[in-house]
Amino acid sequence: MSKVVALTPWFGLGLVALVSSSACSGEAFHLSEATDSISSSPDGGSFPALVTNSSHHDAEAPPDGAGGSAATVSPEPDPDSDAGSVPVLPQFGPCGEPRTPSEALADAEVCVPAGNFSMGSGAAPRPGYLAHGPSHSVTLAAYFLDAYEVTVARYRRCVDAGACPAAGVNATLSCTYTQEPAEHERHPVTCVSWQSAHDFCAWDGGRRLPSEAEWERAARNDSGSKYPWGETFACDLAVLAGGGQCSDYAGQLPQPVGSTPAGASRDGAFDLVGNAAEWVADWFGGYSVASVTDPTGPSTGSVRIQRGGGWITPPADATSYGRRGEAPAASGSFSFRCARDAQP
Repeated sequence: MSKVVALTPWFGLGLVALVSSSACSGEAFHLSEATDSISSSPDGGSFPALVTNSSHHDAEAPPDGAGGSAATVSPEPDPDSDAGSVPVLPQFGPCGEPRTPSEALADAEVCVPAGNFSMGSGAAPRPGYLAHGPSHSVTLAAYFLDAYEVTVARYRRCVDAGACPAAGVNATLSCTYTQEPAEHERHPVTCVSWQSAHDFCAWDGGRRLPSEAEWERAARNDSGSKYPWGETFACDLAVLAGGGQCSDYAGQLPQPVGSTPAGASRDGAFDLVGNAAEWVADWFGGYSVASVTDPTGPSTGSVRIQRGGGWITPPADATSYGRRGEAPAASGSFSFRCARDAQP
């Protein structure tokens, strides 16, 4: 049975229902073609309704807050039970129980189910990018992935807790962070080093940076698509080409996370391509043609991998398989998101 879940302003209860029933069920979600179920964000943007196909029970989200346990489901009578009624337990899908997201922090997560996909490409790397071939088969266990890039507001909580260093604050260098809450709270935090990104994920509930293979699987689905949404770019699908065809994205900073919901991945992750390039866990290393399971990359290296491109990146460079190397201590116009192992 299909149901429409409208996203409330920013990341409200509609997204909680999406995460707890559809994103972790292993089922695809699709943007509705309906135009009468639109919710406006505080920045004036709109989030289209989402259509999910799920038999899971709807769970009411608890009050706004970071973390916490998932909502319980009210007991329902069981006509076959001698006791008259039995509790109906929550059903979380292949990844287990998702976190309860905070509207203010945009910390929802999606479930990427276990499976196999073809990683890499035989196409020639773009100038300034690293080798991304040969194409090879990768099998991954199920995992949770942040639905959004880590925002300024979310990262500042780690700084305030003394677990993360402050990010760079020079907006002319594409830094979104400010020491006090300001106008970029919903933007991806930029000007953070690889270690800072790693430390944040560890602080935020024992999470981690996604492996390069996990990031690519989320960005190209198991179909091997060039982009999360398919093969062809348009400006409403990703925050890219700000220096060219998509002039609305021109400037020194990325856009608020989730600004292009039409380009979300099949599993429900936003901005995997565009907005800000993202650190992943791996050191750079070449691929082998051999099939691998849950790869983590070389144990040492000189550059860490970034994925996805940023708001100025040309679409031809920001493919789901493109790889860019950066010194781990570098700080610039890039961000990150966190992951964690499934807990079925």
